[in-house]
Amino acid sequence: MNYEESLKILEEIKKAKKILINCHKNPDSDSVGSALAAAQFIKFLDKEVRIICPTKINSQLKFIENFETIEQGVDFNSVNYKDYDLFIVLDSSSWDFASKMEENNIPPIKLIVIDHHATNKRYGSINLVDKKLIAVSELLYSFFEDCGFEIDKKVASFLLVGIIGDSGVYRFPGTTAKTLEIAAELISKGVDQNEIIRNLYFSVDFEEFKFWGRVMDKMQYDREYNFVWVAISNEIYKEFGGRKNYKEDTATTFFQSINFSDFGIVMIEEEKGTLNVSLRSRTGLDVSQIAVELGGGGHRYASGGGIKGLQFNEAVEKVLGVARKYAKKTN
Repeated sequence: MNYEESLKILEEIKKAKKILINCHKNPDSDSVGSALAAAQFIKFLDKEVRIICPTKINSQLKFIENFETIEQGVDFNSVNYKDYDLFIVLDSSSWDFASKMEENNIPPIKLIVIDHHATNKRYGSINLVDKKLIAVSELLYSFFEDCGFEIDKKVASFLLVGIIGDSGVYRFPGTTAKTLEIAAELISKGVDQNEIIRNLYFSVDFEEFKFWGRVMDKMQYDREYNFVWVAISNEIYKEFGGRKNYKEDTATTFFQSINFSDFGIVMIEEEKGTLNVSLRSRTGLDVSQIAVELGGGGHRYASGGGIKGLQFNEAVEKVLGVARKYAKKTN
């Protein structure tokens, strides 16, 4: 048995008839892959399942089978929770991140939280949280194992999408020998990992490449506190197509790679008055501490947050101030 919580969760699923699953706001491949895998498991148990997401999903993930079954842009306040017996919340360190609702506005329904973020607030009635894992899809693999669920090719593809996405094709810290063993087992089910890698990492739109050119031009290096950063205004963001994946893609592709730096920050004003932030650590400096102070969360090596209600330049200065608070001075 990998987790003592597994059989408790299985018992709750078996008691339920209609179950909700979430993708978190602005979901990544692990959020989508884990939600679709969990849905297949619930269908296997002859339960009704509905997957809802509070925002639109990056169209780059449309290649994933069953993608169209996810309801996008759902107002979680409008859901009639009395129609459901259980809500399984995946890959979400907080209720706000899961739902885009207020933090204390948790609906009157039993919540089961399955997550891998160190900053998870354990807001469910059952919380299966393993912060040592690179992806919640990796956690689900072990959960399915505990439940005696035979993973088929379809479920294996969902889980591998999540693992490859959150591990950066097995290159991010936190990828372990166990991660690779699980990936190998999923591939043995007949999943084409090269297709997943191509769709996730080698299918960049031309507009995004042009956007990266502007980012490179505006990137700055704070040599006193040893981090790199960039801040992109709403005008520039819109000029290059204004897509939700720009921030995470930019942070992952470039801002974890600058030699001698400790971490990188990508700030994008995706809407006027809202500065969204992605942080990537290069040396192990815990960027989740910065993210939490910015109203977000995440992992030691990859986190995010944001600031609302300030002018662009004020918001940028606030982020930099928080970052310097946790950074290591070089002198």
